[in-house]
Amino acid sequence: MNFDQLKEQWNNEDSNVHIPDSIKQLKESKHPIEKIQKSMKKEFPMQVIAIILIAFFPQILKFPISQYVIYYTSYTMLVVISSYYLFGFYKFYKQTELYTGNTKNSLWKIYHELKLNMERYQSFGFLLLPHFMITLGLEFYKVLAKKGMTFESVTNSYQQTLIISVLIGTIAIIVNIVLWTKYIYGRHAKQLENILNEIDE
Repeated sequence: MNFDQLKEQWNNEDSNVHIPDSIKQLKESKHPIEKIQKSMKKEFPMQVIAIILIAFFPQILKFPISQYVIYYTSYTMLVVISSYYLFGFYKFYKQTELYTGNTKNSLWKIYHELKLNMERYQSFGFLLLPHFMITLGLEFYKVLAKKGMTFESVTNSYQQTLIISVLIGTIAIIVNIVLWTKYIYGRHAKQLENILNEIDE
């Protein structure tokens, strides 16, 4: 006897107990998972291209050759961290492809993996900050060198303004990373959570 027949038989009996459409709800969950896959499919190549383009920043920003060693040491670390993250990103994408929507357990697994991937996504964004701070520092020194100045010769008020600007910029980037993650994946995670809560009820 399949699930639908069992449900019909149960509801025909003199009982107040009502079996929820769990199978239907599980199948509905395919919809947010398909949206997640679509987002990931667009984002993966964009992230790879962005990492490759970052390699050309010294040439684009016209850094002195003496600064290349500092920049590319930082960039090498960025590539290693990015490779680890992108591998995890790819693994999660493959897991979503295997999801069939037949069991509640498989839906719970995808939901928890999605939440974990969101945390990883944010962490990856935060780990990019040091590299961009080094890039900004090199750009700042380049501007000072052109004017024949050193960091010591810059006035205290200007130094304080620079530090406050970097602090505000860092906070703004962190907030944007969190909001972007919620915008791209948070909605779908909420949909999956609602479906799972309905099944539990």
